[in-house]
Amino acid sequence: MISATGRWENYILQEGDDLAHFWEQHFKTRKRSVLFVLARGFDPRMCLGLEQLSKVHDEGEMDICLVEFDEGISSPSNRHRDLVEANLNKLKELASTNKTLLNRPVRMLSDDRRRVGSYNAASVFSMAEDIAKYDDIVVDVSAMPRSIFFPLVSKLLFLIDANTKRPNLHILVFEDSRLDSAIKDVGVDDAADFLHPFRGGVDMESTAGHPKVWLPLLGEGQQTQLTKIYDLIIPDEISPVLPSPAVDPRRADNLIQEYRDLLFDRLRIEPRNLIYVSERNPFEVYRQLRQAILHFRQALMPLGGCKTVLSALSSKLMSLGALIVAYELKQASIDISIAHVESYGYNLESDCPVGGRLSSMLLTGEYYEG
Repeated sequence: MISATGRWENYILQEGDDLAHFWEQHFKTRKRSVLFVLARGFDPRMCLGLEQLSKVHDEGEMDICLVEFDEGISSPSNRHRDLVEANLNKLKELASTNKTLLNRPVRMLSDDRRRVGSYNAASVFSMAEDIAKYDDIVVDVSAMPRSIFFPLVSKLLFLIDANTKRPNLHILVFEDSRLDSAIKDVGVDDAADFLHPFRGGVDMESTAGHPKVWLPLLGEGQQTQLTKIYDLIIPDEISPVLPSPAVDPRRADNLIQEYRDLLFDRLRIEPRNLIYVSERNPFEVYRQLRQAILHFRQALMPLGGCKTVLSALSSKLMSLGALIVAYELKQASIDISIAHVESYGYNLESDCPVGGRLSSMLLTGEYYEG
């Protein structure tokens, strides 16, 4: 039985100066053992979260887990090796005192060229003992692809929920829309697939007659991915999710214009099916997606319920809202999947300075107790 109010109905979200103040107070109370998880890559935001945290966590243990996802020797991302090396040098500098650097390789392709990255990312932490000694676990997804941080964060949540000792789980994102727009997918897979562990029961014969509801979170330049995901699902109902309010007040209108032919001419989506969510508040995304999913489930109960599919083609803050609603509903045995199209690699098309702000979602821990 799913509760009327969600797990994260009350939440803790900070950014910018408020986050810096929270961390200062949080680490002042006592010495804390910290696990900081980040991904190796060329993104200039890779070390910014660790750099800011290191300013206030100058006592106590800190292990740094570097997730090294391998896209293969032919990946377009390899053209930015110099940027990767610069990031690694910065990481070694930050890890030089009171910190232990742990390397965790994640293969993205099997020997027969199958996508296995999401399965392997879920195995970075396999047992509760892997995290038992930490007071705080901080996962910085700023330089992680969704196929890595979706299974990794969901596995951490699962391990924490199964344990009597619940560390604080912080998810960091340094979001910068200008920089995000300069990082482009280079080539995509021929077909979409479902991300582990959110495969749901879309392919189950026993529920083959249940309607399929698709909620794609829209971002710029994803028409090819949208089409491939549609072809995978063949949904009966579609409710696109748009960012509004947003930093750019016209962003939702621009996205509607970009996808007008696909959404309204080809797929015949009714404007009343559009869902608007806050661009910078993943917990509001969570709340509104949860409400929509449960509404569809209730409305379609005479047909046996429905199968819900999410697709995160948007910013990482919005994507995190989709992740936590999928995690909560999956734990409640609700049929939910996340469909995704993997890229061969990424390219930084222009050199622009990092702007934006660091945001932190607190998902578990002492602030939710009592």
